[in-house]
Amino acid sequence: MLNAVRTQFYGKARGRGLRTTRFRIAAAVVILASVLFISVGYAVAVTLPPSGRPKPLSQYGVARLYATLTFNGRAQITITGPEAAPFFVSGLTVFLDLPATSAIVMNTINVDSTGAIQLSGSGSAPSSQIVIVPSGLTYGDIVQSMPSYLSFLMMKDPLGNNAIVASGGDSGGIIISLGYMTGGGLGGSAGMTVVATVVAPTDTTVAMTVG
Repeated sequence: MLNAVRTQFYGKARGRGLRTTRFRIAAAVVILASVLFISVGYAVAVTLPPSGRPKPLSQYGVARLYATLTFNGRAQITITGPEAAPFFVSGLTVFLDLPATSAIVMNTINVDSTGAIQLSGSGSAPSSQIVIVPSGLTYGDIVQSMPSYLSFLMMKDPLGNNAIVASGGDSGGIIISLGYMTGGGLGGSAGMTVVATVVAPTDTTVAMTVG
C-alpha cells in the first residue's frame, strides 16, 4: 500500500508539474511578445533631428575682433556667429587704460544658451571666482584664466589652442559678464578694450559686442 500510495502521489504531483510548466511557458511567451511589441512600437515612434553637413576644419580661419567701452564696474561680452557651425575663442583679452583698483572677475558665462553659470557675486563661493584682471594690473585674458572645472566648455581649436567652443546660428553664442570682485568697490571708471582671437569658418562673419 505504501508503494501504491507513493506511486499515486508521485503521479498527481507530476501531472500538476506538467500543467504548471505549460502555463508558465505560455505566460512567458505572452510577456515576451508584449515586450517585443512595445520595443518595436517605441523604435518606430522615435524621430531623429535632421543632421547638417559638418564643416571641414580645413575651411576655418583666424579672425581678431575688437570692441571698446567705458567700464564702470560691470560689462557684458557677447560673441556670435550667423552660421550653425562651431567657432572657437582661443583668446579673449581685456585691456584697461589705467591699473584696476580692484580685481576684475568673471561673474557669469553662458554658452549656447544653456544657462548662465554663476561664478562670482552674491551667493557664490570665493573659490569659484575667476580673476581676469588682478588689482593693480591693466590686462588679463579670460580664456587663459578658465579653471579646470569649466573644461567642459572648452576644446582644442583647429590650431591646437585651448579655446571656448560654441555653436553659431540661433544657439546664442558666448555671453560673459564681468565685474569687480565682491567687496572690492567700484573704484571709478576706466576705458576698456576687449580683443578676441576667434577660429571660425572662412565663409562666415563672427561678431563681438560689449556693453
